[in-house]
Amino acid sequence: MSSKFTLGIAAVGLTVVFGGSAAYQYGTVDDVTFTVNKLETKRQSDTEKYLVSGTYADGKKEVFENTDALLHGKFNSSDVQLNELETGSTYNATVYGWRVPFLSMYRNIVDVEKTEPAVQSARPAPLKPQS
Repeated sequence: MSSKFTLGIAAVGLTVVFGGSAAYQYGTVDDVTFTVNKLETKRQSDTEKYLVSGTYADGKKEVFENTDALLHGKFNSSDVQLNELETGSTYNATVYGWRVPFLSMYRNIVDVEKTEPAVQSARPAPLKPQS
């Protein structure tokens, strides 16, 4: 085989790998709002996967992962887990991916912003006149 052919095959292979990864990461993006129930760290050989258990306003629960994401330019998952996320607080987040239980895959948090709790008015509602 010629070196040009081998180089061509390698270029196609890299395009498929990176193109497929980009399609997955950007094709599954979703914006969600949830309240954090639990923060934990799952160790896998030499790496750590940060897990975030949350509840949506409708009561549905989901576990997310908080890991670095090269294509999204996210390299601070440890800082997010330690400094930005708090149990009991509510967040707007951008996530990508699918939950695949038998592969231990979770949607990944790529951006997170704490939301302000709803402020209740201290003034009572006006009374309606009775007829």
